[in-house]
Amino acid sequence: MENVLGIAIESLVAVLLAATIVYCAVLDRRLRRLRGDETMMRQTIGELVGATHAAERSIVALRATVGACEETLAERLGRAQGLSQDMAKQLAAGEEVIERITKIAKAAREHASRVASREQIEQLGVEREAARLEARRSAEEEARAAAARREAQERERAAAPTISASAATAAAAELFASRIRALSLGDAA
Repeated sequence: MENVLGIAIESLVAVLLAATIVYCAVLDRRLRRLRGDETMMRQTIGELVGATHAAERSIVALRATVGACEETLAERLGRAQGLSQDMAKQLAAGEEVIERITKIAKAAREHASRVASREQIEQLGVEREAARLEARRSAEEEARAAAARREAQERERAAAPTISASAATAAAAELFASRIRALSLGDAA
């Protein structure tokens, strides 16, 4: 019986030893997988750090670009305001010239209605035509001077196109010319 008990104890130790070996094999397999995952995790973290650094550099570059854009935009807005003020002055000067021409034409009409003789009417027509030509010449000189100023400004701002300003100036010149035509047609009648 002693043999049976010894064999039973040794069998039990052998079974426990076999279970321990199996458990150690399973544990070893899990540890290998964990180490493999650790390597992959380290690679992933390295890539993430690299991407973070690249993003930080991109943000710095983007901020610099935004700053440059803000400066350029502020400069262009300043130029646009200057052009707008110049155009407003030119339009005001044009309106003044048109007002003077209108007053001259009105005074000429009133004077012509008071004068009965045909010679005086013809003389007034000649004077009116001379005044109209003088006003036209004056307006053309002002337009040339404004064009010369614009050309000088455009040469200074060679890098910044001012298409809208020149289009507005052309529209103002066209308006001025149409008012002069309307006034001259009113004087002829």
